[in-house]
Amino acid sequence: MEMLDIKTSLRNTLTQKQELVRDYQSYADRVNDKEVAKMFKHFAEAEALHATQIKDKLDELA
Repeated sequence: MEMLDIKTSLRNTLTQKQELVRDYQSYADRVNDKEVAKMFKHFAEAEALHATQIKDKLDELA
């Protein structure tokens, strides 16, 4: 089994997380249901935290 390059996998994951933050925030802003909007905002915040953790790890490896 081939090992993944750590920096490449972290960069790819960071991109995915950033896209999820954007998407969830957009959904939160565009749905009429306040509970669903709140849920999407929560998801966006969680993904933003993940993105920050990944970026910090990338900075450590630089």
